[in-house]
Amino acid sequence: MLDEVFADLDSLDLGQSVVDIGAGFGYSTRYLLSRGLRVCAVDVDPGVLSSLGAAFGEFVKVGLLKLYHAPAEHLPLRDGECDSAVSIMALHHFKNVEAALREMLRVAKKLVLVYDWAPSTGGVTNPHSPAELKAKMEESVSIAKRLGFEVAYAEAWYKLAKRKA
Repeated sequence: MLDEVFADLDSLDLGQSVVDIGAGFGYSTRYLLSRGLRVCAVDVDPGVLSSLGAAFGEFVKVGLLKLYHAPAEHLPLRDGECDSAVSIMALHHFKNVEAALREMLRVAKKLVLVYDWAPSTGGVTNPHSPAELKAKMEESVSIAKRLGFEVAYAEAWYKLAKRKA
C-alpha cells in the first residue's frame, strides 16, 4: 500500500527539500532520498532516529539527511525551511492534529502532504482498530478542510494536501 502512496507522490513536485514528519521505520525517508531530495526526518522516538542514522549514515555525512527528535506539533525548523512537508502513515499518532498541520504549513514553502491509513486497514496493515482510525480520520479531515486542505480518499489511505501560494 505504501507503493500506492509513493506512486501518488511521484506525480508531485516536492521541490529540493522536504521535512518527513513521523519518519518511523524509514520507508518514507528512503523514498524521499531516492528522489534526490534533501530530507529533514522528524520523529518523537529517539530509537527511530538512531536506526535512521545507522541506515542512512552516508546521507547524514554529506548533508542530505538531517535527523530531529521532536513531535509533529513542535517542528524544530525555521519558517519555510523546506520546500515541502510530508507525513506518511503517522497522522493517527499525532496528539494535536491542528497544531501539527499548522506546523507543517509553517515550515513548508510550497506544499504540505499528509497520508494516513483508512479505517479499512485497521488490524490488517497496522495494529489500530478500524474505529480508532475512523475517529482520527474524521477529526483530521474536519480540521484540514477548515485550514484549506484538499482531501482525497483511496481504499487503504486518505490524503490531505495544501499547496501554498
